[in-house]
Amino acid sequence: MKIGARAHDFGRMSESELPKAIKQAGFDAVQLAFTKAITGIEKFEDITERHVEKAREEFAKNDLEISVLGCYIEPSVLDTEKRLHNVENFKKGLEHAKALGVKIVGTETTNFNITGSDRKREEIYQILKDSVLRMVEKAEKEDVIVGIETVAEHTLNTPQLTRRLLDEVGSNKLKVIFDPVNLILPHTVNDQEKIFGDMFELVGKDIVAVHLKDVVMENNEKVWRNIGNGIVNYDFIFSWLKENKSDISLLREHVKMDSYAVDLEAIKKFI
Repeated sequence: MKIGARAHDFGRMSESELPKAIKQAGFDAVQLAFTKAITGIEKFEDITERHVEKAREEFAKNDLEISVLGCYIEPSVLDTEKRLHNVENFKKGLEHAKALGVKIVGTETTNFNITGSDRKREEIYQILKDSVLRMVEKAEKEDVIVGIETVAEHTLNTPQLTRRLLDEVGSNKLKVIFDPVNLILPHTVNDQEKIFGDMFELVGKDIVAVHLKDVVMENNEKVWRNIGNGIVNYDFIFSWLKENKSDISLLREHVKMDSYAVDLEAIKKFI
């Protein structure tokens, strides 16, 4: 397993400075979002071929794998024009990923509450599926994977609905990014083994990357902790990962500069 980090947790830097800083910190892989991590890139339209080529060169020079290209869009908003514009941005991200030699472009599926409280999940799920079908059509042309993340508060909120989406889209270019913290809510903390077990059983073979973070629940809110110091059942998770996904990238989210060594040590112990 490769231990990686979310690149923009290190702050905005140039294409040459960023991989050097992350590698020196002890990580071997990243999830890179150009619009959040690279100086001078504020929106998708700012990304040029020069940025992509420079990033490819510099990350390779530092022996740092870009495991996932982050291209977080809102694929199930009700405004059709806005949604399709988001999809076009994601398609461009797939082109960038191919040029970078990156296998996966990742996104979430839009907070269910912002899609319109009067709409039923099935209706919004169908909107999401329309977006994903468009994204996957492009992914198949570029030979890059759409990595979709299941989040309890979002349109794609359960392992069961994720399995349905995978089956209905029916493409080997649609896979899953597993984030255990994003699957639990304050009232489901005690159901972790059931939720994660369902995820592994239903979509485990389609998991292509893992996001690692840890939290405690305070006043019904998720509060940051170093890996192993929160409530996430990583013993259960790593037991499955070691048996089934021994070569997967583990990407630490919300890296803190004063304590990432604690995270690295904890992840290595779990491995």
